Order: sequence, then structure tokens, then C-alpha cells
Amino acid sequence: MSLFALQVILVAGAVQGLLLSAILFTRKKNVLANRLLSMLILLVSFQSVLAGFDTREFFMAFPHLSKVGWLLPSLFGPLLFLFTKKLTSENPAWRRYEWLHFTPFFLIFLYLLPYYLQSAEAKMAYLNDFEKASEDDFGVLNQLLNLLHLSYGLAALLLIRKHEQRILHNFSEIRKVRLRWLKQFIVLVFFTILFGVTIFYARKWNLPFLTGFYHYHYLGVIICIYWIGYKALSQPSIFQRSLALTAVPQPAVVPEPEAPEDTAPPVATKYERSGISEEAVDAYLLQLLEYMQEQKPYQNSDLTIQELAEAIGMAKHHLSRVINERLGKNFFEFVNEYRVNEAKRLLVHPNFSHYTTLAIAMEAGFNSKATFNAVFKKLTSMTPTAYAAQEKAAAAHPA
Repeated sequence: MSLFALQVILVAGAVQGLLLSAILFTRKKNVLANRLLSMLILLVSFQSVLAGFDTREFFMAFPHLSKVGWLLPSLFGPLLFLFTKKLTSENPAWRRYEWLHFTPFFLIFLYLLPYYLQSAEAKMAYLNDFEKASEDDFGVLNQLLNLLHLSYGLAALLLIRKHEQRILHNFSEIRKVRLRWLKQFIVLVFFTILFGVTIFYARKWNLPFLTGFYHYHYLGVIICIYWIGYKALSQPSIFQRSLALTAVPQPAVVPEPEAPEDTAPPVATKYERSGISEEAVDAYLLQLLEYMQEQKPYQNSDLTIQELAEAIGMAKHHLSRVINERLGKNFFEFVNEYRVNEAKRLLVHPNFSHYTTLAIAMEAGFNSKATFNAVFKKLTSMTPTAYAAQEKAAAAHPA
């Protein structure tokens, strides 16, 4: 691909980024996260143009744009991280301490300020020394920026992982809150960063073959812009509503069951240190299992741990500990085991013989056939259809 073709693609991508940035900035819901993403796309778009025209001739014609490309990338990592944090946080409000993420930007700005204040003639004289300018391009500052990019990219991936673990402990149906698109986006961005860092050092050390990709690696950035643009237009709801876990006020905590007077004080345990005794855990566990058996709350496909805790009358964090530590499961696994057992009963019950697989799934508490099949097979090592056939065959030919 010629340099001219690359420049055309990068400029076209920057225009796309500009339009997408404007769309996201005007979204009325989830404002903070959308504006952070809007700012990130805007800056990356401008940076991609600078990368496409990163030639001595261009900067000699526009000397005041030189070294701007050293400053802007210091914002990319923090904006990516904060965008991810606001989408996955239980409380996405802005915190004062989060301004600290922009410390690298301000430090680099102060470092470069003497250069920015120079006259056009002084900058052109500097750029005329091609070897010196090239050496500085691959100097310590830009190497630190590479480390900054990778660090924030990894931090964003860890936030996604933490969010995925959290929803398993809070939701019985994760399809609506899984943020699969966000994980795909962060992974795409991270590998684009990783490839860019590889090309940076290939150029710095004059490695054969890889050096030829310098400048062209920004095509990955354009792919990211077009990808997120496609998502914004084809699935606008993911940018319009808050996707973070909503913090719900805790219900009033019921008193813990009192131990009999003749019972010796138990040894301190992890439950006591968290404000709940072993005796209370046993009582809560029994209460929970009875409620699940009698009331069948799992048939509500959108059941959350908060709703279940309120229905039983215990604190959410106590219920979570009972499920996690006494049963050894997360909330998603706990509820879906009940749903699978209910589905197993329905699959062989004569009154439901005319039901489709989807109807059985909905009756048991699942809200999609795909989730039902996946969870059922994971717990039984067979599909619902195979299980029904096996059970019917066993009933027809008893041993």
C-alpha cells in the first residue's frame, strides 16, 4: 500500500471518528461514559492523521504540529480505562481522585512546553536535524508512553474480568449485563496497542520486515473506530443506557437467630468476623433452601440476588456469603441449578410433552434457548433433547 493510500484511509477514518465522537457526546443517557469514549475517539482520530502524515516535509510545513503526537497519546490509556470503569462500576459518578489519571498528560505537557513556545523558525531548525529528531522520536518519553498504554490496556481488561465475576454473583441471567461488546472492544484495542509497541521497537532497532509496518499499524486504530461506530449505529441501546450494575439500597436486616443459652460460645470464624455467626449461617441456609423449594423464585428469569435477599428478609451480603462459602457456588450457578432441575422434571412430565424446548426453558426460568442449552449441557453433560429421550427410553424399558 502506498503512503498516499494510507493517508486517504487514515483521513477517512478520522472523519468517521469525528462524526462518531459527536454522536456519542450528545447521548442523553450514560452521559459520562459516552463522553469519555467520545473524547478518546476524537483524540485518536487526530493522532491517526498525524501518524499518516508523519514525514519531515509535513512538519516543516506545519512546525507547530511537531511533537503534538507525543502529548496526545498520554490521554488514550486513562480515557480508555475510565470509560471502561464507568460502564462497569456500581457507582459510575465522577470522583475527584480520578483526575490523577491525567497526571502523565500534565507532566508531559510541562516537559514539552518550552518546545511548544518556540518560534516556527526554531522548530524548523530542530526538524532540519533529521537524525536528532528521529532519535528523539524513539527516546525515553515515547517508550514510557508505550508502557503507559500497555498498563492501562491491561487495567481495562482486568476491570472487564472483575465485572464478569461480579455479575455471576448478582444476576441469574447475565445475557443483558454481560457487556460482551465492551470486552471485544477492549481486547481489540489492547492487541492494537501491543502490535503498535512491537512495530515501534522494530523501527527503533531497525528490525527487518516489521520495520516496514511503521505508520501502517495505525490501520488497526481505524478498524477500532469503524468497529465501535458500527456498534453505535447498529446497536445504539448499548450506548444509551447505563450498563453498570445498579447499586440497590440494602433491605432491613432481620435479627440473627439466637443460639440456645446452654450452647458454648463458638470459636471465632470468618462469618463472625464479617458480622454473622455460624448458627446464623445455618439458619439462613435452611431458610434459603426452603424458600427456593417452596416459592420457586428461580422461575423469574430476571431474578437478582438483591431481589432474593429482600424476599427472604436478609442482607444481600449475608445471602451472598451463604451461597458462596457454604454452598461453594456463585449466584448464577446456584439459581441455574434449580432451573435445570425444574427443566429435567418438565421434560419427562406427561403434562408438558407437547411443549417445545424453548417453552420448557421459559417455564423453568430461562429467557433464551441458547442459555438454557448451554447451562443444561454444562450441568448434565447432555442436551435437553438427549436427556428427555434417555429418560423416556429408561421409563419404557425399566431394568
